[in-house]
Amino acid sequence: MNLLCKDKGIDLLSIFYRMKYTFNDLVDIMARLRSENGCPWDRKQDTHSLLPYLVEESCEFIDAAQEGDKEHMCEELGDVLFQVIFHSQVCKEQGDFTIDDVVQGLCEKMVRRHPHVFGDAQVDNANEVSRRWERIKAQEKNNLKHAGESIMDKVSKSMPTLARSQDIIRRVAKVGFDWGEAGPVFDKAQEEFAEFRSEMEKISPENANVDRLEDEFGDIMFSLVNVARHCGFNANIALQRANNKFEKRFREVERRVKEQGKEIKDVGLEGLQKLWKEAKLSS
Repeated sequence: MNLLCKDKGIDLLSIFYRMKYTFNDLVDIMARLRSENGCPWDRKQDTHSLLPYLVEESCEFIDAAQEGDKEHMCEELGDVLFQVIFHSQVCKEQGDFTIDDVVQGLCEKMVRRHPHVFGDAQVDNANEVSRRWERIKAQEKNNLKHAGESIMDKVSKSMPTLARSQDIIRRVAKVGFDWGEAGPVFDKAQEEFAEFRSEMEKISPENANVDRLEDEFGDIMFSLVNVARHCGFNANIALQRANNKFEKRFREVERRVKEQGKEIKDVGLEGLQKLWKEAKLSS
């Protein structure tokens, strides 16, 4: 069904709600929204104005995935896909590329980077797949153009800070700037803690070098990102889990305070710590 058609004798809206949509229907819907008789808000957008929504929708999917909420995962993935379609439609109108070009390029890349699936190459494990992926990626046209430049040029400046730290560490590790075992990584983190504590002990009303303290604290965080990588997990996901855990427990503290008929600001630190321990045991 062509979603761009107009027929005043047909209740198109009711048909739209009943029909089974396809990917091409989604592309047509986006084109309709951007058309002369489409939505004023959608027509006003460009690739720059849309960027915050791509980040927002991606984060909402991550939230749903971490909560194991399958229904919202499906919905949020749809929102992420819509942003991809939206950006592609804007670029099509500018004569840059289309969603078909996006799909074509992606399929070619996946086939090219998986010769062990679509070709005759043999691999024994996931680590070998990863190494082969990086070799093929380095040989591709878009990457050959940047050969010889700093690997730091490939680190996105738009990444959230913690994720950017992970990417920096991952990239330098691939070229050998990394300890081969976890022990020295833990030692480095402890060294950074010691340096931070040393700076804290120097602070006085006459000497409050907050910039130096902040610098040392940043070193701690960066070293802990590397600890996480050597332990085999994602530091950003770990921090998100910690945030969610803290929020859940503090909500429980608030609930218990409310049950007592009190305001949380009137409970006092000792009382709040007691409730926190109770919330921790119940979670």
